[in-house]
Amino acid sequence: MHQNLVEGREAPWTLLVKDMPDNKHRDIDFIIDQLDWEKNLAPNFKGNHYLEPVTASQGDGFHDRWIVYGKVDNFQYFTAKELTVEPGDKATITDNGSYSAIVVQGEGKVNNLKLNCPKLLRFNELSEDEFFATECAAPAGITFENTSATGPLVLLRYFGPEINLEAPSMGAYRP
Repeated sequence: MHQNLVEGREAPWTLLVKDMPDNKHRDIDFIIDQLDWEKNLAPNFKGNHYLEPVTASQGDGFHDRWIVYGKVDNFQYFTAKELTVEPGDKATITDNGSYSAIVVQGEGKVNNLKLNCPKLLRFNELSEDEFFATECAAPAGITFENTSATGPLVLLRYFGPEINLEAPSMGAYRP
């Protein structure tokens, strides 16, 4: 954590140093040296790191986009896709490996399991907005169905390290 304010609130010192050795918590030189100055001050910082959605697949009634992709120091730490299924449509999607997913808009089903983006949750209430796809199920294909008559079903899928080696590289959105 290298920023002082988050959402207008001051971040506590303990958050800054929580992953550093105890004997370095007040060592300003050590803390500052944790930054990769060359990368952070690169003249083309935005060009090196900015991501636009890139189509992964598209068909009748659905659009699957890469929203987090690329490698950091030649390693793919994680990737993410955004799937949109139009009202009344279904899409069977195959992926390389397991992932966790969260519904951010709409309602529907995933392999007949109910999905619903919560509008308001009260303490101790359960939701139907998250699920996990196993390493066996994802490559076999998972069917997403939008049961709404009016709005899209939109969900985000998050994958772990080196699962999607075919994912786009940084800058893939550029023409």
